[in-house]
Amino acid sequence: MRRLPRSIASGVYEIGLGGVNAFLIDLDDGGLALIDAGFARSGPRIGQAIRDLGRAPSDLRAVVMTHLHRDHTGALAEVTSRTGAEVWMHPADAALVREGVFARPLEPGPGLLRSGIVRLSSLRPAPRGEPIAVEHEVDDGETLPFAGLRAVHTPGHTAGHLALLLPRDGGVLFVGDAATNFVRLSWGPIYEDVNEGRASLARLAALDFEVAAFAHGRAIRAHAGERFRARWPEARNLTTESGGVHP
Repeated sequence: MRRLPRSIASGVYEIGLGGVNAFLIDLDDGGLALIDAGFARSGPRIGQAIRDLGRAPSDLRAVVMTHLHRDHTGALAEVTSRTGAEVWMHPADAALVREGVFARPLEPGPGLLRSGIVRLSSLRPAPRGEPIAVEHEVDDGETLPFAGLRAVHTPGHTAGHLALLLPRDGGVLFVGDAATNFVRLSWGPIYEDVNEGRASLARLAALDFEVAAFAHGRAIRAHAGERFRARWPEARNLTTESGGVHP
């Protein structure tokens, strides 16, 4: 029997794509929105996930991108051409995707593993490919015109990285690569600016959300905001100074 996409909140489904996750969201009009598009090989799996939910490819209304890296944008052109969905993305990363550029310079750390990844990456040419159309640019704090999804600009992993907050089930935060959750809740996989990444984690930890969905690692399905605040306690200072943080 084919395994259905995994439900992690009301009308929110995780699609495991072999090393990275994408997510489908039920919309009020019966359509769907997709968060990220996985690797180049991920198109058929995303299409199957849509059909597993009893939908047709034409039901996909939008693809919202957390950032430009190829493990997130790899199947984007295929998905949009097969569904007619339009793409939403932060301007800083959208500008490069429109030019067929899918990476930015990285800096080492934190930690030996992340530093090693950056050293290996520096030996390879920057990933390039066919330009991809991005119809909509999304700024910090913007509420998208579907599902009440709100954008939170979280630079660090890339300059145009977005997290997305869905006002459902106490708040569902799509973390992208701002953090990971393998053995435990931890930093993102790599950074182009570690200090900005640290500030973005503090900002996320100051938000109210019950569920956290990660591109890399397992979803946290209860008390996720509390887990973030325990992991990054500097968020308490941010909340106090600003009188509360809102996307």
